[in-house]
Amino acid sequence: MTREALPREYKLATALYPGPDWKAARVDEGGQFHLVLVAEGEAVMRMSRTAEAARQMQRRVDLVQALEGRFSFQLPAALSEVWHGDGCSAVIQRYVPGAPHLPHTGDATRLRAVLEELAAVEVGPLAPLLAPPFSFRGPWTAPKIEATLEALPAELAGAAQRVLDALPGFEAVAPALVHGDLAGHNMRWRDGELLGILDWDLAAAWDPALNTAYLGLWHGAHLLEDIAPSLDVAWRARIWLGAMSLESVYDASLNPGRDSAALIGKIRPRLMAAAEAARG
Repeated sequence: MTREALPREYKLATALYPGPDWKAARVDEGGQFHLVLVAEGEAVMRMSRTAEAARQMQRRVDLVQALEGRFSFQLPAALSEVWHGDGCSAVIQRYVPGAPHLPHTGDATRLRAVLEELAAVEVGPLAPLLAPPFSFRGPWTAPKIEATLEALPAELAGAAQRVLDALPGFEAVAPALVHGDLAGHNMRWRDGELLGILDWDLAAAWDPALNTAYLGLWHGAHLLEDIAPSLDVAWRARIWLGAMSLESVYDASLNPGRDSAALIGKIRPRLMAAAEAARG
């Protein structure tokens, strides 16, 4: 969903980075934590829409700067200093061209190359700039597990429990750079080539199988074994996909009036595949 820029928005963008026609730019309101003023082909201004996003913006900008030049694809590097005012933060970033890949398809070789580039980054020096694991929706606490299982039909609750029981075992895996949301508009493609990756807000030192799972979520779970660097990583990725489905169930449980039948039908195949993997 987009809208025209407000006068205060394009005036701020012009003050931070004069040059682009900010008056003609559009605001993308799709993000949960940020608004993005897009001057097509030139630059973007990212604006926090929550107090927490404002507090985190400098760290996130610094992380992208630390990663700049390490990949074959572009990052949304900052073109201005981070501005703070009126409980909001904003920054001008590089415009990264391209468009989302068509869902449920993808070239396994190219997707595997993305995973290899991420795995090559040493996470130790980046530790102060990375988000903690589970920073988006929180860890699987006992109350969260209980609410999720109660929201499921009885025939799926056992499968869900097997998936969640497997996750603590993954804590022993050597952590690697995990992007946090390798899907949709965050990956910018053109003619089969990856031009850039956006939105590093959730990047963490975590189980690298999550990167495989994120790609499988968008490009298709049928590709997991082809894109993963090993069968063990593909196995963990399939279980992570089941856990991601359960996150959606938990979210639905927080809205008791919502009809969850369609959601249950949608996640059932992924959950059952994850439970079968966890059984093994």
